[in-house]
This record gives sequence, C-alpha cells and structure tokens, in this order.
Amino acid sequence: MGVSREAQLRALKLFDVVLEGDDGKEIFKFAYSTMRHRWTKLKETISKSKRFSLQKLSSQYCTFFQRERELSPAYAWLKCEREEDKNCYEILEAAGINGRAGSVYSADNHYVRLSLIRSKDDFDILINKLKTLVAKQ
Repeated sequence: MGVSREAQLRALKLFDVVLEGDDGKEIFKFAYSTMRHRWTKLKETISKSKRFSLQKLSSQYCTFFQRERELSPAYAWLKCEREEDKNCYEILEAAGINGRAGSVYSADNHYVRLSLIRSKDDFDILINKLKTLVAKQ
C-alpha cells in the first residue's frame, strides 16, 4: 500500500505551481499573512478580557525574509487569570473550545495551548466561541 500515482502527480503539479516565479516565496508570504491575521484576531478577542491573557511576544528578525517581522505563531498560550480558575482546560472545554492542557507541556494548569493551524472555518469557530466566553465574564 502506498500513495497512488495520481496523488503523487497532483502533488508534483502543486509543487510546480508553488515554485513558479518569486523562487517559491509566495507560499511563505501567504502562510505568514494568514497566521499573522489569525494571531491579530486572537489578540483582539482576548484583549477584551480580564479573565484571560496571551503570552507576550515581540517581533524578531526573520532569516528567511531577511528582515524583522511581527510574530505569527502557530500556537497560542492562553492563561486563565482568576485564582479560582484552577483548570483552564476544563473551562475552555465546557465552552466547546479544544486546546491542550498546560500540564501536557509541564506548565501550570492555568494555561492552555490553542492551535491556530486549522482550517479557516475551524479558526472562525474558535474565535466565535472565545468571543462568547469573553462576553460572559
């Protein structure tokens, strides 16, 4: 069992299109733009909350594009700021938000890692659920 020849040819054609012009940088520009937009949208949503916060990040030098760029992380560390919110994962889970408990990464249970690498629809659902949760506080 393996990957069908047709699937391999489709993947090869996709790579050819990606690499056309601009030395293949377009795919990286698209990825950066998408992730930057998602990070900005998440920050805007969480900034309206006193109950939740995100890790502080600053721009860094990008060796690929050879200039300083704002960060566009694939994952976000969300913190439940209230002392009574001892298990942030359970709070988010009750709101229908999928994440990974901080304890999975040897962090405190006041933290949850959220994935920003998902389909556009899944990301939009995440943001809407977070907005609802933030509005309830």
